Amino acid sequence: MSDLPGDALSYQTVVAEYFLGLRGAGLMLSPLDQELVAAWERQGIPVAVVCRGLQAAHAALAAERAPGSPAPRALRAYRFGVEQEWNAYRHGRVGSSPPPPPEAAAARARLEAARAHLLDMGRGSDGARREAYREAWRALAAAEQAMGRTPTLSGVEAAVEAADHALLRAFVEALPRPERAALGDRIRLRAGGRPRATSRRAWRETLRAHVADAAHEAGYLGLRGSV
Repeated sequence: MSDLPGDALSYQTVVAEYFLGLRGAGLMLSPLDQELVAAWERQGIPVAVVCRGLQAAHAALAAERAPGSPAPRALRAYRFGVEQEWNAYRHGRVGSSPPPPPEAAAARARLEAARAHLLDMGRGSDGARREAYREAWRALAAAEQAMGRTPTLSGVEAAVEAADHALLRAFVEALPRPERAALGDRIRLRAGGRPRATSRRAWRETLRAHVADAAHEAGYLGLRGSV
């Protein structure tokens, strides 16, 4: 499947290479598509199931398209195939393969990893950056409390997102005023123009991903991609 060395074939790499090869175009996944693949990995969906689902969705979309029209570029447009394949796999799995961990256990494990990450980064920071990790901790705790006693993966994802948003807000607010004023133009320059086929919501998420990249470069390491 790839010319990369075996130890470089992570879950993300295999899915990205398979999807881009299936489409026959593109060099890398968008930040939103990368997060979707990461969510599949956290759910415990085997990579073979993901690839079969992408293939099935690709065939279904090709059958529905008008002749000569391009295939959807975003992996998110193919997610229905993965969901269907995953449901079929869970209900029809045979043999001695162990089942994926229960959702609540996986959710608790990710929460623990998120807490540990924020504590570790907070201890290694000072000043405004340390306060940023405190804000992220409070946001995570508030979202966790709202979930109740039985966490879900979707609830934990929302908690992680709330913590990262708090971290990004703190990063922006800590910038000197001239840098803060120039941040919007800097991010739009990085992102380029909004493609006509991209919704406003998806475009906002893309811009937010570029803000997260800028925060990461400044040393603010968020939870997404870390836990």
